Amino acid sequence: MISKDQNQVSLIEETVSAFDSDIHTIEPQDGMGLIDKWLDRLDEVGDDATDEIADTLEELRSELDPKQNGGQPNQSLIAEILEDIIQQTQAVMKSAEASAEQTELSQLIATLENLHRQIAARAENEDV
Repeated sequence: MISKDQNQVSLIEETVSAFDSDIHTIEPQDGMGLIDKWLDRLDEVGDDATDEIADTLEELRSELDPKQNGGQPNQSLIAEILEDIIQQTQAVMKSAEASAEQTELSQLIATLENLHRQIAARAENEDV
């Protein structure tokens, strides 16, 4: 049986807590800080299955970084990147290695889907 990794569960819970609200309460720096924690965690315990997530997180971090986006993150691109992260996380969740964290990963995916919907709606409003 695979046991729960408490560091990983704590990071999932922190992410869900940070983003399980209205997008207007979230600053890019909040996202960048969590992305840094995830990248550190994936660097410690990641495998081939999570390398793609790490690459996608790097892409998201770059888009959120005011030094790289001129203070204007591209909402449409962020929505696309989040969609990729959701799909990649769903794939990892189906692996045997993730079986101990199924509940937490399901919560994380639901939170990311909610965040994605809000950002996609914002991007759509910007395009109008």
